[in-house]
Amino acid sequence: MIHSRLGFASILGLVLACAAFTACGDENSGSGGAGGNAGEGGSGGSGGTGGTGGTGGSGGNGGNGGTGGAGGNDLVMTEADFDCILGWEKVRSFRVTNKLGNLDATLAAANAPGTTDYPVGTVIQLVPFEAMVKRAPGFAAESNDWEFFFLEVSEMGTKIVQRGSKDVVNQFGGNCLDCHAKALPEFDFVCEKGHGCDPLSLTDDQIQMVQNGDPRCPMP
Repeated sequence: MIHSRLGFASILGLVLACAAFTACGDENSGSGGAGGNAGEGGSGGSGGTGGTGGTGGSGGNGGNGGTGGAGGNDLVMTEADFDCILGWEKVRSFRVTNKLGNLDATLAAANAPGTTDYPVGTVIQLVPFEAMVKRAPGFAAESNDWEFFFLEVSEMGTKIVQRGSKDVVNQFGGNCLDCHAKALPEFDFVCEKGHGCDPLSLTDDQIQMVQNGDPRCPMP
């Protein structure tokens, strides 16, 4: 297993020589509705001849605020959330985890591609310096709620260089969304062999070498 900084730099050089490719939580409650306007007080009655005018009616009570919507899970990744790729589950050539604790559902989707979308909280990485993260419904319709990341990794940890759904460009000049949008709809924007995306120029063994060289992983 290759873990040294020199090893990772050498392997990264191999990747850079190949064709461009990509591997490409907060709970937010809904706000309560605004209370209704208070009713206006009634007008005082007119006094009869020699009589006293009636007292004006009291103003109505304001309406109660609406009940807040149920909190929904979302995953807003920080740099500290990205760690050694080798500590995550390996499915075929990529690494996967679920940072919201729903790993079983993530693995079910990964092991049966084309049968269901990935659950919120899923993080997929083919190589240490790129990632895709499944956000809550409504995050980005154009990517089926995936957020893409371009990362810098070192023995000191992870730095997020770019993140987003549409405009993330990796170090090879490729746009993550453009690549993943080519996946057939049933594969939930995840690129693998036979999913409709452009093929990679790396072999499975070369991908494993890059993963093994992740400098964030502890030395053996």
